[in-house]
Amino acid sequence: MKKFLLSVLFCLIVMSPYAYAALQATSFPKTYADTTFVQRVQNATEGYKPFMDKKAYTELNIVPGEEFFTDHMIADAEQQQHDAQTMNIADYCQKYPYDTGKCTTTYTTSTTTTTPSTPTTTFSGRTIGGGMVTKNNQVIGGSCYPAARDRHFTNQVLTTGKYESVSPAFEKSLITIFRKEGRCGTIPNDPCGYTCYGIGSSPNCAGVVVNSRAEAEDFYYNRFWQKYKIYKLPDVISTDILIACMASGPGTALSQFRVFLGLPSKTSAVDDEMVNAVKAYSGDIHNKWMDKRDAFLQDVAQRRYNGRTSQGYANAIELKRKNGCHVQPTEPLYR
Repeated sequence: MKKFLLSVLFCLIVMSPYAYAALQATSFPKTYADTTFVQRVQNATEGYKPFMDKKAYTELNIVPGEEFFTDHMIADAEQQQHDAQTMNIADYCQKYPYDTGKCTTTYTTSTTTTTPSTPTTTFSGRTIGGGMVTKNNQVIGGSCYPAARDRHFTNQVLTTGKYESVSPAFEKSLITIFRKEGRCGTIPNDPCGYTCYGIGSSPNCAGVVVNSRAEAEDFYYNRFWQKYKIYKLPDVISTDILIACMASGPGTALSQFRVFLGLPSKTSAVDDEMVNAVKAYSGDIHNKWMDKRDAFLQDVAQRRYNGRTSQGYANAIELKRKNGCHVQPTEPLYR
């Protein structure tokens, strides 16, 4: 018994220093809440430095839509009015050559511009689609001439190119739309709200938010080209009709086109009756349709905006007139 107690006591005496050495006081780790205000400010400053010059959205660089009142058009009109009062006539006419009230210009009006409806082999540049362009009212799914340079809109081909092999006419219309509609942003008083590449996020318009040109291309292909059967129209006019549907809405544009063809306004989609009327049309259907749209938009400019959007509409018509599928460009624009 005594030997047992002595053994236990000896073990306790020998073990106790090691037992106490293993137990050390340790404080809990500090959290963000335990840091001082100065440390928090310093941490935040360091964390935000890489993003100091970044922006949440792309800056607005958008060409005004055809039928929507915008500050850009009003500002341009006010600037022209100011220049008319302060600049000498030579400088003014160089800046505003379309002001036929003040300037003598060589501008060719829509009624004198014609495009023959015959096959051509004189163009030596690369076409959209890669084949020869046959200029008549019968061809569907053929090649189109490349885009034409313009003095009012960007001279860049901004499409992804993925639809060129699907439909050259659709690709040609996309090139024009992206040149005319700029990028993304919000314009005060624009009922379409945040808009990208002509597609408004407001329920009053498309009600869709797109984040890239690739998404915009899919939107136009599915929600316009396919849904309203624009692909059934001959190439000579299908490009123009897609752009009109984008600008005025499919219901307005297609109804207007049916009346233009002498058909009753009874449907909002392309049908065989419309296709046959295009194929049987005598004359330059592309430029005659541009004349119709020009008159319509100038009427809108006068009735809604007291003429303040007139020049903007005229510039857009000039761009579209030079960029029909079968219009051979004098200054081709390539990617």
